[in-house]
Amino acid sequence: MFSLKVIAVMAAGVLAGRLARKSCCFAFLDKSIFYTVLLLLFWMGVEVGGNPHVTRSLVSLGGQALLLAVAGTLGSVLLAKWVYARFFPESCPAKPGRRMPAPEDEATAVWSCGPASEKAGNLSSWKSTLFTLAAFATGGVSGYAVSIPDSVKDLDISLYILYALMLQVGMNIGSDPKIAETLRQIRPRLVLVPLATWIGTLSFTALASLLLSKWSLWDCLAVGSGFAYYSLSSILITELKGAGLGVAMAAELGVIALIANILREIITIVGAPLFVRCFGKLAPICAGGATTLDTTLPAITQACGKEWVFVSMFHAVLVDLSVPFLVSFFCGL
Repeated sequence: MFSLKVIAVMAAGVLAGRLARKSCCFAFLDKSIFYTVLLLLFWMGVEVGGNPHVTRSLVSLGGQALLLAVAGTLGSVLLAKWVYARFFPESCPAKPGRRMPAPEDEATAVWSCGPASEKAGNLSSWKSTLFTLAAFATGGVSGYAVSIPDSVKDLDISLYILYALMLQVGMNIGSDPKIAETLRQIRPRLVLVPLATWIGTLSFTALASLLLSKWSLWDCLAVGSGFAYYSLSSILITELKGAGLGVAMAAELGVIALIANILREIITIVGAPLFVRCFGKLAPICAGGATTLDTTLPAITQACGKEWVFVSMFHAVLVDLSVPFLVSFFCGL
């Protein structure tokens, strides 16, 4: 239901951008998307910092979660690099022999409405990284230091911020005249993208499990199978592992899953430009796991170019659907 609402909001943005592309200037969306991402990260930090169960466990469990998050992300981007080099030699999802414009050229040709056009607010990738890290850290400190009233928590502010973000992303996509051509050129090889995410994440998570004597291989693979879908994976693990591990141990593993998958999402948002430079344009998509249809999509769009949006969406749908099945499977072993 959540994914359907996100898709509906984004579709509304695409329609609005499509209808108004000839009469409106959409150059402002570069800046507004960036600042909305900062706001979303800040509020995510507030929610994490305000969760006493998570904050009490950060010292003992945070290191284990970080190891699993880094391992899963690294495995996915390394396999994404091979898939990108082997099956996407023309550097875009279009059919062979037909090269789409480079994102830099496209940003100038499509998004600009005059000399005032700026890409991502003229912020360098390093400055953007610092801003995103600072936004999450500031939110975490604020959530820990200030008690948030239950009435505010019940509003689910992060969800509304996400809706605002996806509406802007949709408008950005709909206003691009080249998107329809790109969509027609998408090919079946795109199934290799979620395969790279699944195989890369699970294989490197299995290797990382060798360093965590407290948890079995299957426990670690259950955490890795969240693919950044932290809410669903942590709940499933806590519930399904209770019978086998005991309530206390299952709760600990659930917290590890929560932190690890939050970290994977943050790593993707912050590191998307670096992943593109080092591993190719599929890397941020594979790193984002199940979130490449919502929270990480703006970062992927800015780092890879708008012609990769539908690859990201296709990837998200398949990975998202796999999370409850894989987490349940590994929890049962």
